[in-house]
Amino acid sequence: MRHAVQTAGAVGGSGRFFRLDPLALPVRHAEREDAFILDRDRAVVRRSLSGIPATLDVPVSAYSGVAVRMYTEGEDNLRVVVELLHRDPALTLRLLMADKPEDAALDWATWGETLGLPLLVIEADGRVTAVEGKACGISPRETMARRAGKPFGGRRSRFARRRKVGVFKSVERLEGREIIARS
Repeated sequence: MRHAVQTAGAVGGSGRFFRLDPLALPVRHAEREDAFILDRDRAVVRRSLSGIPATLDVPVSAYSGVAVRMYTEGEDNLRVVVELLHRDPALTLRLLMADKPEDAALDWATWGETLGLPLLVIEADGRVTAVEGKACGISPRETMARRAGKPFGGRRSRFARRRKVGVFKSVERLEGREIIARS
């Protein structure tokens, strides 16, 4: 079955800032000659390696986690980047770029839960540290309590009530030599 692929949307009208929705997988992002399609279990990355176009199929389990990094552009411009971190920097995928940490925090936690990967923080000196528990106390989706009992769980349908439950009997096995008439 084919699924619709969502492309990245610009944040705030600028082409530099974008957001991929973690709840609308698969998602696609393309810039210049690099592009990728990300699903729950794999990422298809299209890159130019030494001038030769290549398509790489990378399982999500090969990624270290969902990382967030913050840096400043100029004096007062704070940038927040959420990315799918890989040991090979060429395979690291950018998922979100924003100018407010509040905008990125929920997506960061949701990406981690959706892909089943740990949440990571990339420090200013380049160190990568894992975040234990919920990120910043943010829970992407609080689950509602289920009902204690299903009122119709033990009942049979009207059709099934008319029929008796069958009992399996062993089948008698007949052995002998087959006689074939030839003309």
